Amino acid sequence: MILLSFTVRNHASVRDEITLDLTHPSLRTLQPKGSDWSRASYPLAGIFGGNATGKSQVLDALRYVFAAIERSATSWQASKSVHRAPFLLDGTARSSSSTYELDFVHDGRRHLYGFEVDAEGIKREWMRDVPKSRWRTLLERNRGEGTLNFHASLRGKIEVTPRELVLSRALLLGDTLLHAVAQDLVSHFDAVLVKDSHREERLRDIADSLADKTITFTDIEALLQVADIGVVKVDIEEMNIPEGFRRAILNLKRELRDDEETDEGDNSGDELDPDQLEQVIRHLVFTHRGTIEDSPAFSIQDESDGTIAWLATAVPALEALRQGGLLVVDEIDASLHPHLLELLLGAFADPSVNTEHAQLIFTSHESFVLSPLSEVRLDPEQIWFTDKSYEGVTELTCLSDFPRHPDANVSRRYLTGRYGGTPRLSPSSLAALVQSGKE
Repeated sequence: MILLSFTVRNHASVRDEITLDLTHPSLRTLQPKGSDWSRASYPLAGIFGGNATGKSQVLDALRYVFAAIERSATSWQASKSVHRAPFLLDGTARSSSSTYELDFVHDGRRHLYGFEVDAEGIKREWMRDVPKSRWRTLLERNRGEGTLNFHASLRGKIEVTPRELVLSRALLLGDTLLHAVAQDLVSHFDAVLVKDSHREERLRDIADSLADKTITFTDIEALLQVADIGVVKVDIEEMNIPEGFRRAILNLKRELRDDEETDEGDNSGDELDPDQLEQVIRHLVFTHRGTIEDSPAFSIQDESDGTIAWLATAVPALEALRQGGLLVVDEIDASLHPHLLELLLGAFADPSVNTEHAQLIFTSHESFVLSPLSEVRLDPEQIWFTDKSYEGVTELTCLSDFPRHPDANVSRRYLTGRYGGTPRLSPSSLAALVQSGKE
């Protein structure tokens, strides 16, 4: 799966329609010459902006789409209401539908898939592809017209409930074209969040993967050596937990999840699966380089935020680079040195390393990657900025939309607010606040 563009309307702080485009300007037709999509699309895209401008919400909208494909026909069916997160600062938008659309490449062919959802369920759903030189409609669903049509090549129809996507139902069914598309999408998408709870879960997943031998200790140790953290050996320790305590933890996690969904709307990326909490809990332990022969092993709680952040990001990045697919990382610069960040971005940018044309979309405050000092060169079309209007609406713009200055320092211009995406600070207000507390 190669993502060409993503369009969203009415999700979280995104009220008006925005599009994140990863296609190269040279692509002026529906298909590139020789069907070489690796040259027609970018492997990297960075979203920069101030705090609370909506960078994370753009990625959250992407996560919602893939979660809906994976879960709307299964676990979401048990929810009391439709999973969605509309813009809440506008009465009209709050009650309006939300739209999501992916333009992507599956099995060498361009596809367009999207859906519209409101409080009642799926309002519209569509899928098109380009078998030759024109768009072909594979799926067309319209609740208002009471229609659900499939192209003859799909060999039959798929029955769905009002709250599930056809593509989600197709994921459960085998031997269909739609199943292959859905499987490709959900199996080649991953997201890394900056939340501590997400990072902790990532590290538990790494420990389980090491036990299951889906990744190797050599992989993890090599990644840590690449970062020059001083770790020479990684191992796992296991702890058995009583069944009663296990059930209590599961019940508590369910209650917390239900509360979060009630307070914040959709929490699509954090579905609880009882199988995730096994009878055995595994933890990573690390041996550091030292001056004594028998160095003690350190638990993850003893490691720095930088080590945790690197592992939580580098492992899924390694998997994406090996297998292809789309990885999104929120606040990729959090706890990472700029040179380490460059190393990661450079791997995706280098076609000799990124042979599967894996893609990375990241958000960041770090302007170093935009500066002349950075060894990773991003085209203007790969650099995006978020800003927030007076009404609290996230706006997304691309550097290519601004006048080009061949010798301009993009980093400096970004920090001075030439492209938006920087916080509107009020130093005088902070100074007055300090003084008021002294009176």
